[in-house]
Amino acid sequence: MPNKSLHMKILLWGWGVMLCALMLTFWSYYETVSDELTGYSRQNTTRLMHFVRWKVSHSPETPGTSAYQNEITALGQNLGIRITYIRKGKVLADSNVDENRLSELDDHSRRPEVIAAEASGTGKNIRYSNTLKKRMLYVAQSMEREGDFLRVAMPYSVIGERLERIKIHFTLLLLVIAASGALSLKFIGSRTNTAVKEVSDTARAIGEGDYGKRIRIIPGGEFQMMADSINTMARKIQGHIRIIEDQKNQLDAMFRNMKEGIMVLDPQGRIEAVNNSMQEIAPQSRDMIGRMPLEVLTRHEIQDSVDRILQPDNDAASDSLIIELPDGRSMNVTVCSYEDYKGRRKLILVFHDISEVRRIERILRDFVSNASHQLRTPLTSIKGYAETLIDNPPEDRRILAKFLGTILDNANHMSKVITSMFTLTRSEYSGKKLRTRPTDLPGSIEHSVNNLIPLAAGKNITIEKGEIPDVHVCGTDEGLVQIFDNLIENGVKYAPADSRIRVEARVEEGYVICRVVDEGPGIASDHREKIFERFFKLDENAVGNGSSGLGLALCRSLVRNFNGDIWVESPVDAKTGTGSSFCVKLPVTDG
Repeated sequence: MPNKSLHMKILLWGWGVMLCALMLTFWSYYETVSDELTGYSRQNTTRLMHFVRWKVSHSPETPGTSAYQNEITALGQNLGIRITYIRKGKVLADSNVDENRLSELDDHSRRPEVIAAEASGTGKNIRYSNTLKKRMLYVAQSMEREGDFLRVAMPYSVIGERLERIKIHFTLLLLVIAASGALSLKFIGSRTNTAVKEVSDTARAIGEGDYGKRIRIIPGGEFQMMADSINTMARKIQGHIRIIEDQKNQLDAMFRNMKEGIMVLDPQGRIEAVNNSMQEIAPQSRDMIGRMPLEVLTRHEIQDSVDRILQPDNDAASDSLIIELPDGRSMNVTVCSYEDYKGRRKLILVFHDISEVRRIERILRDFVSNASHQLRTPLTSIKGYAETLIDNPPEDRRILAKFLGTILDNANHMSKVITSMFTLTRSEYSGKKLRTRPTDLPGSIEHSVNNLIPLAAGKNITIEKGEIPDVHVCGTDEGLVQIFDNLIENGVKYAPADSRIRVEARVEEGYVICRVVDEGPGIASDHREKIFERFFKLDENAVGNGSSGLGLALCRSLVRNFNGDIWVESPVDAKTGTGSSFCVKLPVTDG
């Protein structure tokens, strides 16, 4: 069946080409004869027009009379043509229409040949006549009187009959040539069919991946050179495919297992492929094939870089930028271009996570900056008092004790600042790596309350414990104690003497919300968020009250490490505008 089909295709193609060539030849000849016959008919009609015009011009009868109609009718019958006399569109005489029907004829002023005659004196046209029900060749000329036209027409069917005879003769000739050509092509096709089938089968097998297939039998020598070329090509392709498959497997393994995220873009800048690491960076990318990077990462910097490199007039082949993802991670993104097998520019985006490096750099920078800022004032004070004691020591022991007390207070403040900074830095460095565990909440609060009772007693402040649920929360013993130590200590510092501090907690939807409520001066609304920033102090006399300005920043860092939240509600007493309630929200976990 394939052999017969291939043979038939060769036969039909050859036969079709031959028929097309013959038909084009016939059509060209037919058009030439048609143009010549039409031109001859027009010339003949023009000569008849001149004769009829001369005859009509010398007629003693007046157009529009019965005698004139009879004369026109007789002249048209003798010459075998149709003669029409038109005045301002109205037919006054027509050799092929009865006199009593002349008034029923349409206005002839819009006939193409009449319009042409009015413009240039003579007009010609070939069209179908609704009056005579056949195609006619019309020639019109203007008369001496303005608005009068004489038109003659002869049947175009005479030319059509001659052309039809030519068409029949050519058709018969075409059929004879087509039949003989089919027999010849069938003979040639059957002779070459076996060789073509062998070559075709081998080429198809190579195309389908059977690179071991070879052409073995070639009848005759016409296709021997082609067979040798195909066999050589198959051997080379087989070797190249093996190399390509090895390289592809290597690249696939690298692409899948690289720690860096890889995103491949097509020539239109749409996502073509992503590796496993990229799916971890942006989980939605696995479902965004065919979309723009902006739709996946919502970062216009990457989209701008992609659009810029893909511009046809841009010579830059790569770009590098650093972006911050919504989840806080920092990425060093390298955009590089390459050309595919069609010469189209494509892009590869490499995402390298530098979050840890950036975080360490930021912590170190903040530490140095904050240390420099916070230690400068107490150091200046210590230096000043020390120089005074050396250069001009006071004789009054009370003044001397005051100077030394100031130096001690500043030294204690510096020690507390440095300790708090190290604690905060350690908390931030631990971050999400911190190993939390179920921690006893009531025990941690009890520990902190006991720690701060002596400090509160100095101002006659009472620390009360309200209802505290017996639950475990996500955190560490040391971290929870530090949080409540700082919050209760702040309450003692800023609350007036002889007041109360209340510690309470309640469980809400899988979280426990702890509150440390004092009776201090309250916190303004524009300071409620700032107090959790580093070194922000409501009391400018920080050294005097021993504040480092890092306690609440440390609390926020620890709470966030425990997947919780912290905020302040103030004032507690709306009438007096006093009191603050520091709230800590921590996830409840099984003990």
